[in-house]
Amino acid sequence: MKFSRKMIYAAAAPLTLGGLLATTVATPASAAVRPPRVAYGSMELGSPLQYETFLALQGFGWHHGVVDYTNWQALASTYGEANSGVYAPEAAPIALTFTFGGSPYAHTLNGASLQLTALSNTHLKFTGSGSYNADPAGYPWTISGHVHGSKLTATIVYGGTGNPGYKLLMTGTIAADGSVSGTAAGLQAGQPDQALTFAMPAGSFPAVLHYVAPIQSDRFHGRHGATFTFTIPSKVAGLAGTKVVVKVHDGGWGARHDTYAEGVPPAPLAPYTIIGGPGVTVR
Repeated sequence: MKFSRKMIYAAAAPLTLGGLLATTVATPASAAVRPPRVAYGSMELGSPLQYETFLALQGFGWHHGVVDYTNWQALASTYGEANSGVYAPEAAPIALTFTFGGSPYAHTLNGASLQLTALSNTHLKFTGSGSYNADPAGYPWTISGHVHGSKLTATIVYGGTGNPGYKLLMTGTIAADGSVSGTAAGLQAGQPDQALTFAMPAGSFPAVLHYVAPIQSDRFHGRHGATFTFTIPSKVAGLAGTKVVVKVHDGGWGARHDTYAEGVPPAPLAPYTIIGGPGVTVR
């Protein structure tokens, strides 16, 4: 799968793939050398929901590339990661309180209803439903939104008989403890806009597992396959030092034809379905 963004996510400073190629030492045409090889990818993986971006290099000296990994359904705290800075909604009822004119209006976001789509290592799309606590049948609503780092944006649209069509446009910030606070604009045809604030308690959007690790070794299989190895960094205390092996294949006709598998030696590699993103490219 061809991937248009030619970027290496290096710990010190990003380098373009073209820049690396340009700095490769020139070799006389008569010399028998192995040309540099590159494998790169950006993909949403299923069951559990994950996102991985990687670039594996062979023939560029000591630099073998880097992996950027997020597990959107694994809490950072479970693995001893203090705060990854990447957040996702809790899969449980979430209290959501709007305040207008000094009066609170308690709602509940049905966390179990949420459908999540990972757009990158730090960007999550979600859709779901909820209701106004005082009259759930009269004021049900749907929600669609995005979490990008610690920023939350969402739109709620009411159904039911209470105030159908009423919209709330939300913009907020997620704190380290998973609480959320922000402002909302209430919109309804023929009515003046309303300015509200909203809040969700700690744990509503907890930090999820995320890390960046250098690739330590790699090898290429024919024209379309690559295997690389990295070690989970020390900031993830519960997994620190774990060696991970990844094997990818570039199917050549879009991400749905690419494959991805990973594992921790000596266990065999487990395949994960690529469900989104540009996919894998091997050159």
